[in-house]
Amino acid sequence: MKCKIHTRVASAALFGAVALHSWSSWAGGIWLYEQGTPDQGLATAGRAALAKDASTAFANPAGMTRLDRSQAMGTLGALVIQSEFETDSRTTVGGGGADLLSALPSATGFYIHSVSPDLKLGVSMTPLAGLALDYGDTWAGRYQQRNSMLLGVAISPTFAYKVNEWLSVGGGPSLGYSYLRGEAAINNVLDGLPDGTLKVRSDAIGIGGLAGILIEPDPATRFGVQYIAPMTMKYENLVDSVSGVGPALTTLSFIVGRRLDIPRGSNADLELTFPQTVMVSGYRDLTDRLSVVANVGWQNWSQYAKSTTTIAGRDSSRDAGYDDTWHGALGFQYKFAPGWLGSAGFAYDTSPVSVQNRTLAFPVDRQYRYGLGVQRVIDDRLTLGLAYTLLDNGKATINNAGGPLSGTLSGGYSPNYVHAISLNAIFRF
Repeated sequence: MKCKIHTRVASAALFGAVALHSWSSWAGGIWLYEQGTPDQGLATAGRAALAKDASTAFANPAGMTRLDRSQAMGTLGALVIQSEFETDSRTTVGGGGADLLSALPSATGFYIHSVSPDLKLGVSMTPLAGLALDYGDTWAGRYQQRNSMLLGVAISPTFAYKVNEWLSVGGGPSLGYSYLRGEAAINNVLDGLPDGTLKVRSDAIGIGGLAGILIEPDPATRFGVQYIAPMTMKYENLVDSVSGVGPALTTLSFIVGRRLDIPRGSNADLELTFPQTVMVSGYRDLTDRLSVVANVGWQNWSQYAKSTTTIAGRDSSRDAGYDDTWHGALGFQYKFAPGWLGSAGFAYDTSPVSVQNRTLAFPVDRQYRYGLGVQRVIDDRLTLGLAYTLLDNGKATINNAGGPLSGTLSGGYSPNYVHAISLNAIFRF
């Protein structure tokens, strides 16, 4: 994600300037492949090549040409965060670690309309990259972050056209909505008072797009490419409230603000670009009952590393040092009984950030995904499925050296898991 923060009016410049970095950090999210669709049981292996149901409207729009009639899919599920931060001896603020156990509901929807054998129209509702974490009010990192949330959804109308017997193409625009919220404590040690609170909150709308190619060299083999274009969001008037600030810090903020010629009553805008991604998938029937699927992929997280802050007309550029990530996945599907299909898969994603650059709002290391799923064909019109993925985000060691008021936070996450479980239903018309 590419960040640009514009300070239009400023208040409490001392802790406000410190918070500018936190705002860009709070915007950090993780790109979740988990959408409740049947390929979640494959750890997303083969996503752009499966083209078996309505979820291909997003996974690879070109794959819609493989469906012989109109079709819809709905999913319901939950993302359960099982994580705990443990501080080490380098941490300088009291309060200890934090337990991050929480659950977020999830839902997606897809529809494909068959105009003709060669032309299909589709629409999908899917999540954008995001994360929600609540560390509590008293833990050691409260002056850097108490909680953060970045959630979003995209609506994507798409089309697909079958060029010839072996090639299909597809694509369309995406309209995204995103909600950003964060909170941090303000250290009133100069006054000997309880912590104050800084809250940020805003939402934004962005436009992106999808594109896909499906190649079918023979009936048992296909290859797919999914491209997701970058989507830019601008969060305006981000500062929601500043409260409980002691008189000494308020006075010092005013003095610093006057010296920097920053007017009081600040607010800020934040511009983010959700990263572009490319996924290449393959599918092959090994027997009448067994199939193998695979992915390789790339995500442009280095975009997120670059940010610019503008205070009183002065720009300050910063590179957080994030890296583009690479993805690989392998899975199998097996028809173990009439009408029953089982799935299993494994995926690996490289880390987008090193220990030196990792932040609280981006507690991600290398990622392992383990997926299991099952589908049952009820009749010619209805198929039901259950899918589960265990996402292991690694230890994600952090060593954030803050200023005299925020202190140093050092430690890691153990465990650091996300459990994704979902039910899906396919309706054929």
